[in-house]
Amino acid sequence: MKTIYCLGFAPFALLALLVACAGRAAEPDGHAKPSAAPSPPVIAADASDRRPPFNFSAADDAFLNEVQHGCFNFFWNACDPVTGMVYDRTSKEVISVAGVGFQLSAIPIGIERKWITREQGEERATRILRALLANPDNRKFGHFYHYLDPATAAPSHAGYERTVSTIDSALLIAGAITAGAYFNGAIRDMTDRIVSEADWRAFVPRDEDVKNPAERGCISLGWKPDDKQNPTGNGSLLPFYWADSGDEHRLVNLLAVCAPREKHRLPPEMYFRLRRALGSDNGGKPFVWFPWSGALFVSFFAHCWIDYAALGPDNPADFGQSCRARVDWWENSRRTVAMHRRKAIDNPKKLPTFGEHAWGLSACDNSAGYLVPGLFPKLIDMPGCAPEFDFSAAQPEDNFGDGTIAPYAAGGAIIFEPSAALDALRHYRKVPALWRDPATGGFAFRDSYNASTGWVAPDCVAIDQGPMILLIENARTGNVWKWMNADPNVKAGKERLRLR
Repeated sequence: MKTIYCLGFAPFALLALLVACAGRAAEPDGHAKPSAAPSPPVIAADASDRRPPFNFSAADDAFLNEVQHGCFNFFWNACDPVTGMVYDRTSKEVISVAGVGFQLSAIPIGIERKWITREQGEERATRILRALLANPDNRKFGHFYHYLDPATAAPSHAGYERTVSTIDSALLIAGAITAGAYFNGAIRDMTDRIVSEADWRAFVPRDEDVKNPAERGCISLGWKPDDKQNPTGNGSLLPFYWADSGDEHRLVNLLAVCAPREKHRLPPEMYFRLRRALGSDNGGKPFVWFPWSGALFVSFFAHCWIDYAALGPDNPADFGQSCRARVDWWENSRRTVAMHRRKAIDNPKKLPTFGEHAWGLSACDNSAGYLVPGLFPKLIDMPGCAPEFDFSAAQPEDNFGDGTIAPYAAGGAIIFEPSAALDALRHYRKVPALWRDPATGGFAFRDSYNASTGWVAPDCVAIDQGPMILLIENARTGNVWKWMNADPNVKAGKERLRLR
């Protein structure tokens, strides 16, 4: 997981951004009472627009195979020898359960691409899942601590936040679902246990415990123990909530609707209650955006597993939400990608890294540690809707950072703009020291680079390598989506949400 939003955990620190209430009187239940609203727009693609999976030329297909092979090498080799779990990054022997989620989806890709045998993949997935389930101290209410010790799968003592995380657990659960669907058998039994034990209701606090009425009923970002030495004892929910429609928010809420146990499940209305602020770039078509981070990953994380490319616009009005645009989330992300690319080409700060083939600002390493740049559209007013309850009225400024860029951002955008993404990846391939040859065991791209200074990240990072291998696979075959869709709990959840 990346940054804190109404928000999420930063990889190195817990940040806090609270949504301010504004302008409207609240009903007794805490919800604003807007005046009659006009019908919100429908965000939809043209019927002629190509959707993934795509047909690539032989040369492009070979190049994408090489990039994926490098990502897979990371998930296969940068791992603890006992548990088999992938490290959070190449320089730190600590586990992020989010990275393990990507790993569990990457293993079937490696089998299908014939980089490992099915027997090897099955053994590794079994070892990972057994390690996670064997240590009861690593989870609370069925959700996992963000960082684990690599050999024991206990909460890590390595100086990281000791917090149970709903988004990192969601990424783990999504990966587990795909592994279970692919392997079946004993692996399916273990992944079903992980999915069924996740109690999403436990992360929705009582209304009286939430200060901001706009956040009441929303899922908390996580839970923290009162005593770190007693990780499953008493504790409290974090006072930050998934209230908007970024990709992490939707993935968390969608999985909550898919929960197999009714007592753990949240109603589909929760998914559609997430706020949908509207914006436009340079006067273009409107799209929904997330005002607390303009990093590009908040537009493609959920697409790693959820086949929004196969779905048309959803319909929040069916669930009592008249002030939410109907959105085709594939098209919505495509418009966000176009904004990122346009602003990189315009390059108002004249930073040498950015340009036609170097675009997509996202969370990544930089020379000072960690960088979360971001780009934003201009807020579109929504007459008749309640600011802060139906949309955030914030208007943040673009943050181009220090000129550092991460290849995974444009790489992840391949399901939206395949030609532009390929051009960007080929451009990055030419940057000295950024590439490590997969044919000799290299991990393909390092995390990031800065053309102004010549700095190249020394590390590869699991939550950046992960989207690249999964989304390239979806662009080529749609396999990860197929495995996810094969799960009966996902099918049932999507039916509840009327996502067809």
